[in-house]
Amino acid sequence: MPKSNREGKALVLSRDQLQAVFVRLDYPHCAISRLCYLTASRAGEVVALPVTAISHEAISIKQTKTKATKEINLYPELSDVVKQLVPQKGTYYFPGRSGKTHLTLRAFQKQLDKTFDYLGIKGASSHSFRRSMATHLYRAGVDLESIRQVTGHKSLDSLTLYIDIPRLEAQSKVAAAVGKLWNRTSLPNALEMPLV
Repeated sequence: MPKSNREGKALVLSRDQLQAVFVRLDYPHCAISRLCYLTASRAGEVVALPVTAISHEAISIKQTKTKATKEINLYPELSDVVKQLVPQKGTYYFPGRSGKTHLTLRAFQKQLDKTFDYLGIKGASSHSFRRSMATHLYRAGVDLESIRQVTGHKSLDSLTLYIDIPRLEAQSKVAAAVGKLWNRTSLPNALEMPLV
């Protein structure tokens, strides 16, 4: 199984696959995976989550690419995961072996790869959680701008390349949109239009 995937190519997991992964993983790897999905964040951002990042109302995640911080309100499902986090005396929610720094991304990915292999899920990586959330939100009817704010993408162009939108689905949406904007009797026939 591939151990790494480009972000936009990571497998989009189904709801059943996500559930199987979450059940199979132990703490803290299960909590990290669920946070990656529910906040549409990169695994590297979640493993480095400081104890100061979570309030009673929101979770603040510093993005590794843009260095910007995104805030996500603690909606019920996210709040449930936060409540399960083990309180830490140190700096991070997910400390490494020494306790002085956070769990490494490599250590998390190693456990995740074992789980994907065990479940027979090919083509998945830690980034599958983030891409799956973005795709699931899109399929649920959430507008692209709202999804962009959750994922932290700089532009809608980069987001649309990132979300798994089947080609035929995209074409059918374009056709439906044109049909609403024009009807076949009102749209000028190209052969009848004057040359400029």
